[in-house]
Amino acid sequence: MKNKIKVSIIAPVYNDEKHIGKLLESLQKQNYPENLIEIIIIDNNSTDRTRKIVKQYPVKLLEEKNIQSSYAARNKGIEYAKGKILAFIDSDCIANRDWISEGVAALQTNSADLVGGKVEFYFSKKKTAAEYYDSITHFNMEKSIRERGSTGTGNLFVWHKVFKKLGRFPDNVQSGGDYQWTSTATINGFLLVYAENVIVKHPARTLKELLKKRYRIGGGRFHVWRKEKKPLLKIVGRLIRWCVPPHPTSIKKMAYKTGRPVTFKKMIKIWMITYLCKITYILGILAPMFNFLSFNKNRLKT
Repeated sequence: MKNKIKVSIIAPVYNDEKHIGKLLESLQKQNYPENLIEIIIIDNNSTDRTRKIVKQYPVKLLEEKNIQSSYAARNKGIEYAKGKILAFIDSDCIANRDWISEGVAALQTNSADLVGGKVEFYFSKKKTAAEYYDSITHFNMEKSIRERGSTGTGNLFVWHKVFKKLGRFPDNVQSGGDYQWTSTATINGFLLVYAENVIVKHPARTLKELLKKRYRIGGGRFHVWRKEKKPLLKIVGRLIRWCVPPHPTSIKKMAYKTGRPVTFKKMIKIWMITYLCKITYILGILAPMFNFLSFNKNRLKT
């Protein structure tokens, strides 16, 4: 590895007393020089024990009280970060012991501006159908980087200077701001690469957590489409097509493609969850779309 560089780890958190301690434990055990690591946790108005837990660790605790958005929280962390490299991770993740060293090495050896790493799922003892669905459909960073030139902040390394040139994350969205920003970076000529050795682990979600995420992602998708000035009629047409239930064979192919074969009974449950998540995603898109239409209608009246 080349010369060691100071790294600022940035993690937003909101009411995550269940996981934040595990994240901080994993960050304390990194095989990267301790004096070159800065850990910044940004609390986004938690009402549980999150802040009390964070204060037990030698990290910098900031607060973002004005805007309820993980991207606003990350922006607060960027503002205070002193490292030349910024490493982003979610509060419910666990970093591999070599996460920082591998992330820094990937930036240097690839002469990259951004590096998206691998997110591995871990399951509860029961391995529910919802958990299987989550692991099949989410956090495929390699595919997102290869096909769309964008990735998420669940496992992302970026040179600090990139933010100085492009600005920070959009903080007016609840979901998708990281994909918007990384896409803007690649469009402007910055190199984003995938590194499979840069690994964090994420718990597979319950059905309730899945639906909340799909609804939030739907809202973020509408804001992306508005930014792209996609015609509303095209959006409506796409939503109508998405209302069609998924074909069972597509679920089977997805499951086996990931190397996680499941029973027929669980396959049916996954199919039902898939359709429920699709409808929830559509509802997530419709909510801000109706607000947008209502706002513009009222503005025309005045």
